[in-house]
Amino acid sequence: MPDEIPAPEINRFIFNQNTVDNVINDLMTNGLKDASGNRLGKTIIFAQNKTHAQYIVDRFNILYPEYNGEFCKRVVCDDDYAQDLIKQFKNPLKEPHIAVSVDMLDTGIDVREIVNLVFFKRVRSKIKFWQMIGRGTRIRPDLFGKGKDKENFYIFDYLRNFEYFRENKNGIEPTANTSTQASIFAKRVRLIFHMQDSAFSEEQYQRLRNSLIDEVVGQILALVPERVDVQLKRKFVDKYRMKDAFLCLTEKDKSDLIENIADLVFMDDNDDKAVEFDNLMYGMMLAQLDNKSITRLKNTVVSKVSILLDKKSTLPQVKGKIPLLKEVRENEFWDKCDILNFERIRTELRELMKFAVLDGRNYIYTNLADVDLERTVMKSFQSDYTFENYKLKVNKYIEENKDNIAIHKLRNNIPLSEGDYKMLEKIFTGELGTKEDYEKNFHDTPFGLLVRRVAKLERNAAMEVFSSFINDQKLNANQIAFVNKVIDYIEQNGYVESIAELTRPPFDKPQSFIKLFDEDKRKEFVNIVNEVKDNATRIIS
Repeated sequence: MPDEIPAPEINRFIFNQNTVDNVINDLMTNGLKDASGNRLGKTIIFAQNKTHAQYIVDRFNILYPEYNGEFCKRVVCDDDYAQDLIKQFKNPLKEPHIAVSVDMLDTGIDVREIVNLVFFKRVRSKIKFWQMIGRGTRIRPDLFGKGKDKENFYIFDYLRNFEYFRENKNGIEPTANTSTQASIFAKRVRLIFHMQDSAFSEEQYQRLRNSLIDEVVGQILALVPERVDVQLKRKFVDKYRMKDAFLCLTEKDKSDLIENIADLVFMDDNDDKAVEFDNLMYGMMLAQLDNKSITRLKNTVVSKVSILLDKKSTLPQVKGKIPLLKEVRENEFWDKCDILNFERIRTELRELMKFAVLDGRNYIYTNLADVDLERTVMKSFQSDYTFENYKLKVNKYIEENKDNIAIHKLRNNIPLSEGDYKMLEKIFTGELGTKEDYEKNFHDTPFGLLVRRVAKLERNAAMEVFSSFINDQKLNANQIAFVNKVIDYIEQNGYVESIAELTRPPFDKPQSFIKLFDEDKRKEFVNIVNEVKDNATRIIS
């Protein structure tokens, strides 16, 4: 156990029984009850990760065995029955009454009976925080009996999120995710560019540069020309499919490759840990070339090597690499390292990385007494926190007006009429702010796509879109699973931004889109996915 644990790591891999028990007790004692006054009302607990969520559920079931494991349930996207649990949670008469969620219930879900929100995770995105709070803002007449409407809801904040946003008015918004495959492609391109310098003119460096070119060109050649996203970038794909194009890259070449092709390529390698190690080592090479510190990256490598030496040295695959592993663990090795040494480490150790895990002992469970469990008690929420900027007003309006005819159509994959469009235009650029406000916050995003992004797509609408594809095709189990995964994604996100997303996580496992379907099925599937997005921007007379 380390001497000190950084605060952000609490509830990520360290779970303290006493803390969880106190939070559950606080909720069950002080949370808003249902109409009977005896049972806790519908509640969402926002957990840090799946393991944390399951631990909360397990502790609840131990503390309250009388509920027979049905009152409190984990709801995460990877669970087979997640959608069924959400349907049950939406029914005020059915269990579960507590849903422990990891991202899945943060936005989009409309359960008017929710009266308690428990923040058992750190949130740093201001927009997401406001959307999470929005889960409790739904009006519900007669919730507590005839004439006794829902007038408020409780927020239990144990991670001082409100204090954070008081001090950091704008929060920290997440950047766009880049897949590991795209990151590796970009790093290889940067290395190729770096190694044009005369400092790397020696044969061994040029061999490395040529091997990187072979990898990059091989990935470009493997792109399927019929893919819609590939066709959109055809100019760049055609230009860089020949090795001669890499003879002497310009800054523009480097930029074009990274910005236009990195997101298209894929790696035909099912060993995720090896691929992650590639990404780590290429990052280390670039850090050294850019005269940046490699200490953090080095420590990551050494920790993996230590696991192999201390815990896995009896494995035949590890035995043969013990001399190198011992060498890598010594500080003297790193004092003389350059990119050739890093490449040697990458190639010789990458296939061992799947063993460099602690076999289920990654998480630490403790039972230490809490000196003082603190939660933020919210009073006069609006007066204390200035969330009402334009972007948040728009998000809040969409969340609270899902029965608006235009928003209803977009949630159900129905194209807008001219009147619907003008209504949204009036709301977004007249009532909630100005046209300049909209352009400043949302740039050129069409109204329909913005609404979809916030209000999501109804599951029945998403299912209907793909029903003919499922019914008309003779699909195997893996293909059906892939289609259902896309349906889940569209339901939660409103649409698929780019067809390239179908080649990235979570859609690339266990088999990729390209390998699962033949060319005709791919084209039909792409047309369906594009139609869902197009329906959000199409205006019918």
